[in-house]
Amino acid sequence: MSALPREPEDRIPDQDTTHGRIRSLLASVTGALLEEQPGLLSFHDHRPERDRSSGESWRGLQTLCHVSALLASDAAPDPRPGAAHALLRAVEARALAAGMHRRAVEEGHGGITVSWRDDLGDLLEVVVGVRVAVRAISAPFLPGSLHPVTTTSPVTALSPLTPPPRRVR
Repeated sequence: MSALPREPEDRIPDQDTTHGRIRSLLASVTGALLEEQPGLLSFHDHRPERDRSSGESWRGLQTLCHVSALLASDAAPDPRPGAAHALLRAVEARALAAGMHRRAVEEGHGGITVSWRDDLGDLLEVVVGVRVAVRAISAPFLPGSLHPVTTTSPVTALSPLTPPPRRVR
């Protein structure tokens, strides 16, 4: 038996852990897409990332969620029948390996949007249309970093650092 205090059961991830998890997920998914269709060329930030209020708090501290950059492919996906579904199967394999399960599928307006969610609350969205777009939204986390990263994007650094934690009234 240990004399150390027990870990609290209501733990919440920190900023470094969350940002690392999202960066790893985005790198894995964009890598799978490029392996499946090298003709996509690469992915670039189409919109910057941001940390925003999650709308929740933990022990009186405001929690944030991370909205990744919208990563868009440089080239259009292969237009052949079945090519879009092959891309989504490649992403599905990576999402399942990351502990995610399919949440929703929407087809229409010239594209397919699929989303996955894990037990922590992280969300992954992939859109296959004129281009391929990827975005992730994290589960709530506590802001404050020992090792701040400039971005969770595996391709560029467009976004500001996360603000420090503040009390919620």
